[in-house]
Amino acid sequence: MSELIAKMRWFPDDALIPIRSDDLDRIGRKHGAVLALEEVENMDSRLLPGGIQVEETHGIPVEAATQSIVTVEAKDERSFRSCVREVIDTYRGPVPIWGLYGSTPEAEVIASELLDQNDGW
Repeated sequence: MSELIAKMRWFPDDALIPIRSDDLDRIGRKHGAVLALEEVENMDSRLLPGGIQVEETHGIPVEAATQSIVTVEAKDERSFRSCVREVIDTYRGPVPIWGLYGSTPEAEVIASELLDQNDGW
């Protein structure tokens, strides 16, 4: 099996707690995987009263929308599964539809199975 790579995407306020690189490093070391965090900020975003962020996403690619992207890379399925499971348990599952966009096909299937264990997305 080739290396498994999942791109897990959370839009503003979707994760249960803030996603932090040091927490991801700890999870990765624990399961023998490599995790990376990328924070994307869309120039077209704005804040509503109460600090709720809203974006105009029509006409922009999903990669440009404000989001936190966690990349999970593992060489074996056991490490990959246990790492993705802990990420889901810690932050909640990523946003549906685009939540796994950019993952390798095998990784997307496994991550989707793990998400379904929690009654779906």
